Parts: sequence; C-alpha cells; structure tokens
Amino acid sequence: MLVAIDNNAHLEELTNDVVNNPALLHGMHVETLSQLTSYAVETEDFRVLDLLTETFTGIPMNAEHLPNWWKSDFDDDITIIKFENQKRSRELRWSDIKLENGESLTSDKHKPLLNGFKYWLIACDNPLENGGRLISSTFTMAGFNSILTLINTILINGKALKLSGSHFEKITDEFWLKTLLMIAESGESKVHELYQTHERIEQLLNNVDVSEEELKYFRAKYPHAGQDITTEDVVLDLHDRVKACCWLHKQRYYASDKRDPFGHAKPKGNNAILIKMLFEWKILSKGVKLAPFPELALKPTSSKTEYKAVLNKPKSDGVSSHELRRWLSCIKLINTNIDKTNVGIFNPVTNNVSVGAIQGLAQLRKLGRTKTLPPEFVFDLFRDSYELLAQFCPAPNGHNTNFWDSTLDLLTELMTKSTKVRSNPHRPRRDSNAFVESLHGALPDTEQRHWRQFEAIDLIPTDLKEMGVLQLEAIESTVENRHVRIRNNESMLELFTVLQGATQLLLGSIMARRQDELVQLKPYGNLVYISDSGKHSTTTTPYSEEGERWFLRFKVKKTGVKGNNLTEDRPIPLSIARFVWQLEQFNRNAIERGLAESKDLALFNLIDAQTFALRKCNGSTFNEAFNSLCDYFETALVEIETGEYRRHYVRQHQLRRFFALVFFWSKGYENMEALRWMLAHSDLEHLNNYITDNVDGAIINSAKATTIVQSVIGEKSLIDNHAELERLREILAERLTGNASSALNITTLDDALCDYEDESEFETVPHITQLQAEQEVEDEVLTLLENGSITLHPEFFTALDENGEEFKNFNLVLKINELEAA
Repeated sequence: MLVAIDNNAHLEELTNDVVNNPALLHGMHVETLSQLTSYAVETEDFRVLDLLTETFTGIPMNAEHLPNWWKSDFDDDITIIKFENQKRSRELRWSDIKLENGESLTSDKHKPLLNGFKYWLIACDNPLENGGRLISSTFTMAGFNSILTLINTILINGKALKLSGSHFEKITDEFWLKTLLMIAESGESKVHELYQTHERIEQLLNNVDVSEEELKYFRAKYPHAGQDITTEDVVLDLHDRVKACCWLHKQRYYASDKRDPFGHAKPKGNNAILIKMLFEWKILSKGVKLAPFPELALKPTSSKTEYKAVLNKPKSDGVSSHELRRWLSCIKLINTNIDKTNVGIFNPVTNNVSVGAIQGLAQLRKLGRTKTLPPEFVFDLFRDSYELLAQFCPAPNGHNTNFWDSTLDLLTELMTKSTKVRSNPHRPRRDSNAFVESLHGALPDTEQRHWRQFEAIDLIPTDLKEMGVLQLEAIESTVENRHVRIRNNESMLELFTVLQGATQLLLGSIMARRQDELVQLKPYGNLVYISDSGKHSTTTTPYSEEGERWFLRFKVKKTGVKGNNLTEDRPIPLSIARFVWQLEQFNRNAIERGLAESKDLALFNLIDAQTFALRKCNGSTFNEAFNSLCDYFETALVEIETGEYRRHYVRQHQLRRFFALVFFWSKGYENMEALRWMLAHSDLEHLNNYITDNVDGAIINSAKATTIVQSVIGEKSLIDNHAELERLREILAERLTGNASSALNITTLDDALCDYEDESEFETVPHITQLQAEQEVEDEVLTLLENGSITLHPEFFTALDENGEEFKNFNLVLKINELEAA
C-alpha cells in the first residue's frame, strides 16, 4: 500500500485490517505509517504499535507470547519443543511427574506450580523478560536446558520443599544459594551434581542383594569386572564392584535389546537403565545422559588410539564466576512469574543471591583454560605435517602422484561395484557344484568387497606402493601391530585420515580459529584471492597466483544476531592455502563424479570404513583425525600414577595458543627459519604483526605465559634480562611454596623430548605430576600478566648477518611492575 491516508475513519478501519493481517505493514507508505502511529497514541489503541515492534525488532509485545520453538498450547499436559538447530522435537511430559504425595503435576490442584515452571522456561527467549536480548537458537536452547535442570532439581527435592502442599512457597533465597553453591563446587557435570546422580547410584549399588553362587559364576565368566583399573578412571565409590556388576547384569544393564540371550552385548553398560531406576516419574527430561563408568564395564574399553590421552583440560572441581553468572541469570528468570496471576504464592529471588555471596563460601576457579602444549611438540608436529603433505600431495601437473587424485580414482571405481548379496562373480553359490569350501569359503559375498580386498591394489599408483601402500581398506582395530602398519603407510584409508589431520593441523594452528569455524567450512570456495585492482575471487588457483594476497573465508562464531554469524576473511599463507585448495579440489571432483552431494560434505570429510561413503566431519571425527596424526608421528608420552603411559593428542583449542607462540618461540627455536619460510613471512617483525593482528589479547597473554615459564624452569631462557627473570622466579616460588628461595625444579616435556629418542627409554618420559606442576606455574604467571603485574614485549633492532646483510632481530624484555612477593 503506497498511498498516504488522511482520514480518521479510514485509519480506524486500517488499524483493524492490520491487526487481522499484519502483512499489510510491509510496503506501506511511510506517511501512512506515521499517521497510524499518531492515531494509535491519540486513541490509546496500541495494537498496531505492538505489531510494528514485533515485525521490525523481533521483540514480542504480548506478555502471553509463546516462542516459535514451543510447539504446543500453553495448557497442554505434554509440551512439544523443537529449536531451529534441532532435527527432532522432544517432549516435556508434565503428566508423567508425580509429586511427593503421589499426585500428578498436571492435576488442577497443582496448576499454579505447573504454570510457574512453564512461564519460567518461556522467559529464556522473551526479550521483554530477559533484558531485551535477541539471542540465537543455540543460546536459547542452552538457557532452556539450564532452566529445565533447575526445575528438575526442584522436583527431585520435592519432599523437602513440600511441593504438593506449598508449591513455590518454600523455594527461597536460601534454596537458591544452596543450589548455586553446589554448582560452584561441582565437578565435570553440573547436572549430575544437582541431581546427586552419582551418590544415588552408589547408594543403589552398595545395597544390592546377590547370592554367593551367582557371584561365583559371574566372576568366572566376566573376570574383567574384578580387575583393578586406573584410579583416575574410577568415578563411583563402590564397596564391591563385582557384586554391583553382577546385579546390574541381572537387570539386563549390559543387554543390547530383548533379543540378546546372554545379556552382555553392551559390555560398557546402558546407563539409560540406571537413569530410569533413579528418576522415573521424578524428572522431566528423558535425555539425561551419563558417560559409561569404567568400573562397571564387563570388558576392557577398546580405543582407536595407540594410547589413552593425556587430559588437555585440568580435571578440577568448581566453575568460573562467568559460568556461575550464567546459572544465576537463569535462576532469576523465575522472577518473571511475579506479574502472573495463575502461579500462586511466589518468592522472588533477591539480590542476596549473587556470585559475590557464593565467592565468600567457595573458591571459584578461573575460566576453563586448557593445558598448553609444549612448544617444540607443536613446532615439530607442524613441520612433520607440512613435509608429509608435501610428500603425498605435490603440486598439480607435477611428475609425482597426488594422493587425493588417486583416492578419488579408487572411490570412483569402487562405486561401480555391486554391494548386493551374492554379487561376487568369483564366489560360486554355496549350493552349486562349482563351490569348493577351501577355495571359495573365505571369499567375500559381494562384488565390491572382493574388489576392495583383491583388485583395488592394481589401481594404486606405483609411487604410492613405493611409499608403502599395500591396500585400500582400513586396518582392523584388533590387529596387534595396527599402528606400526599405519606408520608404514600400508592403508590408503588410514592415510586419508592422517592427511586430513595434517591439513587440520596446519590450517588450525596458523589461522587460530575455533574448531566449529573449521568444521563448518564449505567443501570448496573457502579461499579468496585479492588482485592488484582489489577484485575478490574464490576460483583463482594458488598455484597460478602467488604472493600474500590469499585469505580464508569463514563464519565467525560468537558474532551476529540470533545465530547468523558474520562472514570474515583472514590472511592465510600461500603454502597453507595450497594444501587447502587441493582438499577443496578433491571435494569438488567427488561431487562432480557423484560420489557425494554438496550438502553432505564440508572442507574436512571422512570415508566410512564399512560403506566407503564420503561424509562431512563433526567435532568428534575432526578430533579423531588429530588422534591419527599424533599416533602416526608418535607424539610424546607421559607417565601416570599407575605406571601406564598416555599420549599428547592435540586439540584445536590448544592450537589457537600455539599460533601466538610462533613469534615468541622464534627467539630460541632452531627450526624457526624453516617455519617462517613455510609461512612466507619476510622477517620477524612482519611475523609478529601478522600474529598480533589476528588473535586476541587473551591468547597472546597465554603464549607469553608459556614463554616466561619455559624460561623460568627450563635450561634455556628466551628472555634477555636475566635479573628480572630471577626476581620473577623468586616471586613465583614464594607464591607457590611460601619460600622465595625454593627451587622450581620441574622436568618439562620439552626437556624430556630433548633426551627422548627411543620408546624403550621410558625413564626419560616425564611423570604427569611434573606436567601438573608446570601448569600450576603457568597459571600463576598468566594471572600476573592479566592484572598487569608483569609485562613481556619484544624490542626490535637491525643487525648484520655473516654476509654483511641487514636483518631484523629482537630481544624479549620482561618487566616486573609494582608487585609484592607474596
């Protein structure tokens, strides 16, 4: 509607038309809109203003507004929930909840309590009630889940709160302070801390009844249940593990389904059974998840990796003040019930419930900070990954075979082979005269499996065979020397994962991006070239256009509105861009050959070991590629308390810190010139500027902390003013031991790496306590950097090399500001 209207009768009629059909607002003449708003103010009929606000801001003006993810009527006994980022809906079965007197939550008597719960959940996505924020679907779902956890906490404590008689009356500031204190002191799971899940499981399993005869039979059949396991793997405090496992076996805890005759097809156990035993009819969410308990397993836990992993996050109790504030915000959304008339007597959460109040009762930990990977560890892995990719993935149109092209040819041929039962022409039917058990009995039943096992080798190029490749298929996890064979390059499929991990390592470390940002990169079109004239191109080849005009385009997490992340371009070194481009060409060609659809692929993909189908990586399979890379290059080991050995498996959040470390470690790292050549940076100052322009201050501070600690406790200092360094060492010793003259003698992993040449020389492998001590020192240094007590900065100068040529060099200068030693 494009004409202006100047008549009150018409405006009244138009107001009613707009209320009945809000779409009329789109395309309406600006003068008409102005007159409508003036008319609304004059007549105090604000319906059109409310619609305008909702249409153009997304903020609902109706207090009874139901968000689009709430798929049911407010009064329904079962609420259907489906957020934008979810594939499936879920149910909140309010009618299943029984209060402590046996009555249903949905009975007329308890409607005020039920309504209060529903309003509380809805408030997480109502800008009128959550501070005016327009938040993404993912953020909304997180808030919803936290509120649901708090509702379940109330329901579980229903007897103490006398919910059936008092409803919200007994839920006071005291209750919320106790709840926040439990969160503040919680371990890995806030949910299970609030539900007291582990305590309930322990109480259940420590009081089971099993006969001696049953116990004897069970112990003989499942000997692993009685064997010792690593202390750090134990979660539950059980009086008798074997007795608990035996009783659980009787409850079919280890059964796959009703057709499992022996009831042990799931040796890790099915914790959904435990959740049902503990919480059926008591809580709302059926989606409560419990990780498998190693102490309840019937068999040793199998692992795809060569060793178990060194934990890359400290396994400590407690939460950060930031996380506690998030929970407090969710708790205070219950206050939106104040103006509701159908929730009964209600106690608002007051300002007495605060993070400050909890800080006086519990020691809050810092924001979760991952353990820093030793610098030489990452530098070596970076160099090895680069060289491996250069070996297997040479430039196009070269003389050597390219691994990606060869894999594509093999997959293309494989997909022409039948997967139908009895399709193998080399295997006669068992009931025919041509079938000979000794000749044909072990042959695969399908044409495709026969081709994979016996004929694919003929299509593998000679170059790859000379590098060790013997087969297309993966190497079974049960094979005793599996990882040795993978390191010998015997399997194309295993090499595919290793090379994906190598590309992830190069891109992830040098771009300092979040894991989700890398996982969600497109199959191709992620590289941008900017020409001399400033023209952007996503189709240019980095082998035809050199120079430092290459950028990586990605969606930046934690930006934008309602989950619509901003798209950014960041510089990427030419050498790394070339490896990314090769992977993109593999994906593009796979799509063109019909091996996969574009929607099913990302930049980083995997090949299914059973079906050989290509599909995009998720966070878990992205990490599996890192694991394969670390096993391939046999990254450093660490000894734990039991004498077992664990391996450092790299993760993307650790690599973000390495990116900043590149510059600081260049001061003393021998292979820095080679690394700088890979990154195509002309001098150190250029490298420093590149890094500081692309990462935030928190990451750079973390890199500085690592550099300082390596200088304090290592044999080789990277910092030039040694007097200031010694003063800092005394301060750290005073803070950590109470004695400034104490020695901080810690064997770092880098020190061990210098000595560590053969896996049999385990005495050189550092003990986990040494790494924990190193991490404690680093955390202390980071605190001093963050509060400005100390600073570390480079001072650049020009020097002459042995040929008389000028080059840029620098000193790292440590400065201690006003700071008390204790």
